[in-house]
Amino acid sequence: MTTRAELRQKIRDELNDNAAAKLWTDALLNDFIVQAIRAYGRDLPKQASASITAVADQEAYTLPADFDRAMRVEQPDGELRVLSSGFRGELGTYRVWGNQLTLDPAPAAAGSDQDISLEYLARYAEPAVDGDTLATPLSDDDVLVAFACADAMRWVGSDEAKRARFERQRGASPGGAAEAYERRAQAAIASRKWRLRSSTLAPL
Repeated sequence: MTTRAELRQKIRDELNDNAAAKLWTDALLNDFIVQAIRAYGRDLPKQASASITAVADQEAYTLPADFDRAMRVEQPDGELRVLSSGFRGELGTYRVWGNQLTLDPAPAAAGSDQDISLEYLARYAEPAVDGDTLATPLSDDDVLVAFACADAMRWVGSDEAKRARFERQRGASPGGAAEAYERRAQAAIASRKWRLRSSTLAPL
């Protein structure tokens, strides 16, 4: 798996920024890496599941820290809960508010067959130090590189002096490069989504 330091070096290699006097600082590229992970996660969120211990007569339960969106809720075992529409009298519903999952009605009993089974879309963990391993798939490092390079080009383009320096050195417009990197990232995302749909629809 790729560490933050390794991905940052891939970004520097792509940007041809390995001279002694670097155009982008490590801290700046680290910020771009975080933004790249968030952009990736919005289009291809992590699929996760959790089992939450049910307590008799307790309605509200704390959601996992990386929770983004519920896809399936079962409680008790094998009984599907549906998203509440807000009408009174509904049976077997759930509601998400803040960082809590609320069940209506509350579990009538406790025990392993009463526990809440949650399938959800999750946020990817963001690396805090260089040794942290990225939670995104290794095969999609190139998508993160493209997103980060697009941000790097936009950053250069926002400063007149840096933009002029970049254009003298590279003979290209940072704005045009940013658009090209963004297209590259979005094309890779679209390809990944197509592969996921194809594998889902493929016969067993």
